[in-house]
Amino acid sequence: MNEWSNKTLELVTKKNYLDQLQAIYAHEEGERDVSDEVLNSIRKAYKGRDEESLLSQLLGLEKFPYKDSYVGFLRKDRAAIKRNPEAVKRICDRLYAMGIESVISGVTQSKEANTRRGPQFSNWIKKNFKVVDLDAFKKSTSGIVILGSGELEARDFCNKTLGIGISKRPDIVAKSGKKYVVGEAKFLSSTGGNQGRAFDDGIHLASNASGSAYKIFVLDGIHWIERGSDQFKRIDHSTASIFSILLLKKFLSSVK
Repeated sequence: MNEWSNKTLELVTKKNYLDQLQAIYAHEEGERDVSDEVLNSIRKAYKGRDEESLLSQLLGLEKFPYKDSYVGFLRKDRAAIKRNPEAVKRICDRLYAMGIESVISGVTQSKEANTRRGPQFSNWIKKNFKVVDLDAFKKSTSGIVILGSGELEARDFCNKTLGIGISKRPDIVAKSGKKYVVGEAKFLSSTGGNQGRAFDDGIHLASNASGSAYKIFVLDGIHWIERGSDQFKRIDHSTASIFSILLLKKFLSSVK
């Protein structure tokens, strides 16, 4: 296990880890905000079996009540509702079989925690580090700075200048003195599904040997105490820099 992973394990198991973490990743209920007016209209259309109105209203919301491969198409082309009565009937039959309360529960379902953590991480970074544009980032030779560029510019810099070879912008692109640091940052509450894939992305980048930058995985959450899980074993057997956000400042300051 990497020394920074060991330091994190010590913090997680022997200190007030969660208390400290709350200051960065505040708990949010995450329920989707759907007005009573819209919910009442959905109930009315459902009760009256007004399939066109029901489907139109549901397509206008962030979350459809269940996963259906045709929903994306109908969101983009609402006129297709009138042209495809059989597809509409199939979808609405499924909605009727679910029951109205399940439909309502589906559209107001809480967002997955990891989809809400990105902005919290970004906000914390902005409050605790100096965030600069690409030109200032390249010129910086002392202290710690964070690259504030968007998706394409940051990704191209990581690939063309640092030679990392990645397909998306990392969560953090930093510079400590003259040394570059690139990494993913995740707060994960489960070991499977989308959060399992997020873990894979993070550890894959931290283990990437390409290019001239240090690679890190800023990981918080349940993986540090799931000792029997495959993910914990991967951390335990890895030499990559995987550690808590609570140690990020110390890590960046240690980079020489």
